[in-house]
Amino acid sequence: MKKILLTVHKFFPNHGAGTEVLTLKVAQDLQRRGYQVLVLTANPPDLDARHPSPTLTSDYEFQGVPVHVVEESLRLTGYTFRHEYKHLAVAQHFTKILDRFQPDLVHSFHCQNLSASIIDVTKSRGIPFVFSATDFWFVCPVVQLKRPDGALCRGPSKLAANCLTCYTPQLFPPSDQVREAVEKKFTALGECLNRMPEAFSGTMTSLLGGIYLGTKLPGAILATVERPATLIDCANKVDKLMVATRLMKDIFIENGIHPEIIQHVPFGLDTEPLLPYQDKQNSEILRIGFIGTIFEHKGVDILIKAFQALPENAKAVLQIYGDMTQFPDYAKTVEDLVSKHPSSKAKITFAGKFPNAQLGAKLQNMDVMVVPSRWYENTPLVIQSALTTKTPVICTDLGGMSELIKHNFNGLLFPLNDHAALAKEFLRLLTEAELLHTLTRNIAPERTIRQMVDEIEEVYRSLKPVSNALV
Repeated sequence: MKKILLTVHKFFPNHGAGTEVLTLKVAQDLQRRGYQVLVLTANPPDLDARHPSPTLTSDYEFQGVPVHVVEESLRLTGYTFRHEYKHLAVAQHFTKILDRFQPDLVHSFHCQNLSASIIDVTKSRGIPFVFSATDFWFVCPVVQLKRPDGALCRGPSKLAANCLTCYTPQLFPPSDQVREAVEKKFTALGECLNRMPEAFSGTMTSLLGGIYLGTKLPGAILATVERPATLIDCANKVDKLMVATRLMKDIFIENGIHPEIIQHVPFGLDTEPLLPYQDKQNSEILRIGFIGTIFEHKGVDILIKAFQALPENAKAVLQIYGDMTQFPDYAKTVEDLVSKHPSSKAKITFAGKFPNAQLGAKLQNMDVMVVPSRWYENTPLVIQSALTTKTPVICTDLGGMSELIKHNFNGLLFPLNDHAALAKEFLRLLTEAELLHTLTRNIAPERTIRQMVDEIEEVYRSLKPVSNALV
């Protein structure tokens, strides 16, 4: 039996973004080809992290795929700032998983939350390790190569100086979480704070946060400075690093990853459930759609501002699909944008999230889908899904996205953060009678998950296996 251990930073059913979807589909296709598969993952909360879980690990099955989870109590064991990329407790547990499952090969779609220690452990056993990069984690601790001011980045500078102002502050919890931790650890002090007048209690909470920051800052700085060299070294230990875009290959090489281990393997898609939804009903109203995470890096506010820049009599509607509870602060920001613009309020709908099985139907009822992301992305599966249903895409003119969408051919591009330029593309669709039809006709068949796994299997076969199972 050919055994493949797949790893990913988080997974279904609690997490279901593009990387999780890709991991699931690859796992299922490997199973169809006769492989025995196990997914190893973590289960971090989206917000308010560092809270222990009732158990160290858990096991379950999702859509026929067995899953083993490193829960928060194990992930937080002996927590240090280096745990993001080096984690002794996870490494020790990973050793047990290797002993128990005995894989012929480890294939990772993400090491975050598990750390790159799993690479070291795997290679120390002489087991092949391949990596499918879905973002820039190896060179960027916030994975998006995007700075707090919105500027794009190409990787760490000398001594990670740019990361110290971008990533290091994110290592520290807000003062209210510091107070919560103090109250749990020092009950008497917590009770004292709760008896204080609110103004004085707030001052004390800020003081506690400052003390925490002062004691922890040296460790955070050291962990940030050490990260680039440590992770590039780990990346260069993998047998093959598969990338979906030319942009990612270039950025990895610029940051010191050996070009000979990098292989271009574009993402594939499970197209069969989407193919029945290619025929759209004619509509006198331009139906604009968004599907994705409702968060700042996805640029939902850009999309709303662009739509609101259209003339009041424009025959267009905007439907926004995504979980409004996942990042509530940003969700409120975009809801406020709509409520402050009465003329567009009736035309913009926050339609919430939906089961993946409904994706084709949602896309069939869109004339154009918009991906206004503020970062490079890395072949968003939602773009491939839209194209499979013959839905043209408007997206930010950044590598990754612009490698799929060709301006005026199968979609439209607009400059980063430029809602006025996006509005102009909407106007073109409203006023140029044949543009939408031309874009639709030019959409070619999308690459399938089976085609992707064909290439992945070729990578597997090119490596020296632990046994003869992969030969």
